Amino acid sequence: MTWDQLCEALDEIDVEPQREQRLAEYHRLLAGFLPGQEGRAETLARLAEELGALDRTDEARATYQQAIDDGGRTILDPLVGLLDLSLEHQADDADDLLAQLLTRSRADQLVIGDYEWIAESLEEVGRLREALRWFTIPLRDIQPGDIDLMPVACLVGRWRVRRALDLPVDAYDEAHDVWHEVNAPTD
Repeated sequence: MTWDQLCEALDEIDVEPQREQRLAEYHRLLAGFLPGQEGRAETLARLAEELGALDRTDEARATYQQAIDDGGRTILDPLVGLLDLSLEHQADDADDLLAQLLTRSRADQLVIGDYEWIAESLEEVGRLREALRWFTIPLRDIQPGDIDLMPVACLVGRWRVRRALDLPVDAYDEAHDVWHEVNAPTD
């Protein structure tokens, strides 16, 4: 199965309305993979996300860890899933996971979706200064005037957190406003 075929199969599972059926389909798909085989880590990560949504936290953590240990390609870093669970359940390892993710960030091993997920997880538990940092990291090499290059989810999240912190408007906040003006629906 190619990566594109895998993603298509996973997307089909994701739209299944019955969560238990989704879980069964992920397990069925996993049965066809050997450890380290392309697609296994991504399937494990999706399964872990479903388990987390069901508050089956221990299973979700173990499944994210399996995805990490597998070492295969994933769309989003499974370590971020572990962080999300740790923050949500106030686990002691959250700061260690953040440090590991910062190391991965410095090595350019994270994608925009990872930054967004990290920042939103921090925002949800009220760690706003840290959320601001993670929303800002993907913007650091983009000039505020280059709004077409901005990862919009991070720009919007950064603006939202800065408003919650009651910080003064900066150039990225102005870029946020310009982006919304340019992309506002016209009637």
